[in-house]
Amino acid sequence: MTKKKSTKEEVKIEEETSKEQVEEIIDKVIEKTPEEIIIELEENIKQLQNDLLREKADLENTKKRLEKERITERKYAAMNVSKNLLTSLDHFNLALKHQVTDKESEKIFQGFKMIKEQLNKALEDEGVSLIDALNEEYDPNFHQAILTEKVEGTDVNVVLEVLQEGYMFKDRLIRPAIVKISE
Repeated sequence: MTKKKSTKEEVKIEEETSKEQVEEIIDKVIEKTPEEIIIELEENIKQLQNDLLREKADLENTKKRLEKERITERKYAAMNVSKNLLTSLDHFNLALKHQVTDKESEKIFQGFKMIKEQLNKALEDEGVSLIDALNEEYDPNFHQAILTEKVEGTDVNVVLEVLQEGYMFKDRLIRPAIVKISE
């Protein structure tokens, strides 16, 4: 019985509090002149319009950012596949460096050349390009120097030999060229 009584008292207190709050709000509204109410409402409208414009701008910026990300993802979608094919291309290059002595091996050798050319063409069509490094000035953004050699008549930091080809995918570096440079 006491629990019911205390619950009823709490509800009664809450009702009284809410009535008092409503009366305070009404008193505030009654105290204001119609001009003051209009000014206050106009300020609220301006604030809401400003908030709406901000939200619209945020939405547009988000749309633009997502579209830019989507375009970038599409542009570089084939990069990983191209990167993985470079190992096969390296193996073809190694196989083609060997000398062929008999007619039977010459036919196999020609087949390897054709496959290598097709692989190069497919990679080129996707945007993969070879980094030209031989006799160029050393650029750490595109070359990785692992050897140096002093050569007379050659400027310092010039690529003397390409040990492993480097590749670009469109405007991104897939793999730097491994080179020997002059000192």
